Amino acid sequence: MPPEIGRLSYLQALSLTDNILHGTLPSEICKLGKLIALNLTNNEFRGTLPTEVGYLTSLRNLYIADNQFTGQLPKELGLLSSLTELQVDGNQFIGELPSQLGLLASLTGLWVYDNQFDGTLPTELGLLTSLRVLSLDGNKFTGTLPSELGLLASLTKLFVYDNQFRGTLPSELGLLASLTLLSVDGNQLTGMIPPEIGLMLSLMELYVDNNQFTGTLPSELGFLTSLTELHVYDNQFTGTLPSELGFLTSLAELHVDGNQFRGRIPSELGFLTLLRSFTIPRNQFTGTLPSDFEKLVSLTELTLRDNQLTGTFPSQIKGLFELSKFHLSSNQFVGTLPSWIGDLKGLQSLWIDDNHFNGTLPSELQKLTSLTSLDISGNELTGTFPTWIGDFQLSDLWLQDNQFTGTFPSEIENNLDLVDFCLSNNMFTGSLPKEIETLWTCTQT
Repeated sequence: MPPEIGRLSYLQALSLTDNILHGTLPSEICKLGKLIALNLTNNEFRGTLPTEVGYLTSLRNLYIADNQFTGQLPKELGLLSSLTELQVDGNQFIGELPSQLGLLASLTGLWVYDNQFDGTLPTELGLLTSLRVLSLDGNKFTGTLPSELGLLASLTKLFVYDNQFRGTLPSELGLLASLTLLSVDGNQLTGMIPPEIGLMLSLMELYVDNNQFTGTLPSELGFLTSLTELHVYDNQFTGTLPSELGFLTSLAELHVDGNQFRGRIPSELGFLTLLRSFTIPRNQFTGTLPSDFEKLVSLTELTLRDNQLTGTFPSQIKGLFELSKFHLSSNQFVGTLPSWIGDLKGLQSLWIDDNHFNGTLPSELQKLTSLTSLDISGNELTGTFPTWIGDFQLSDLWLQDNQFTGTFPSEIENNLDLVDFCLSNNMFTGSLPKEIETLWTCTQT
């Protein structure tokens, strides 16, 4: 940008977005005293943001996202008392956020994500009572989340994920009655989820995954009846899942993987008829799948692997025709595979490995023509392997550690997309088709 830009003293809006402009921002830009909107998004501007930007006192919108700006944000930004939106995301800014940002009383949106900011958050952010969106994600912020965030009464979306925040989740966040999205995932937060979270009645999306939270999930989550997505996976939660989750009838995604939950899966979850994805791997759940799960007709993903669930192949999924991913791996299921499994024609991924299933494979499996990943390893399955395997287009096929006999069908060569193939530790005889010799295989019998 040439320094002569400063001669355009009557300029009110300057938009140079989506070009390949480079160089630094000239200090002469401070002469544009009537400028209301400056948009430099998605270019290759570099260098520091000049302190003279503080002279643009008429500025309402400052967008410099997706460039190569470096250095610290100038504290002079605090002089822009008319500013309503500030976007500096997608650059290489460093250092702490200037506390002077708290002077921007008219600010409704602040986006600083995907930079290299560090240090603690200034408590002065709590003065931004008009703020609706605060996006701090993808930086190196440390320290605790300031309780002053609870003063942002107009806030609708709060993104602080993928930083290095520690400490507990402030109970004051429960004061954010207008908040629809809270994303604190990918930090080092500890302690329990405060029960005050149940006061955030507008909340639709809650992401607390990939932290170090402990204790039980608060039953007050059941008050969040607008919630559509709840992600609590990869923490250290204990106890049972609260039955109050059954009140969340708008819920579409519930992911609790990688914790220390135990006990039975609450039957009340059968009320979540809009649920599309339910995943509970790597916990200590016991018992059988609740019978009310037959009501979850919207489910596309049901992942139950790596628990201590028991019983026969769950008949509760018999009518879940939207199901595309069903994983039962590493539980204690027994019995034969039902013939009705062939009615689940939308299945793309079926993993039932490391259980105690026995008997032969039902011929109705051949109806699952959408299947791309099949893992039946680590069971007690018997009989010959069917020729209809050639009707599939599998990328993964794991058969090892069963009791299959006979020759392996040459029709396997029709699976041109096959990448992973394993049939070791069975009683197959004969040779494999030459066409699959280039695959990653484990074929010892």
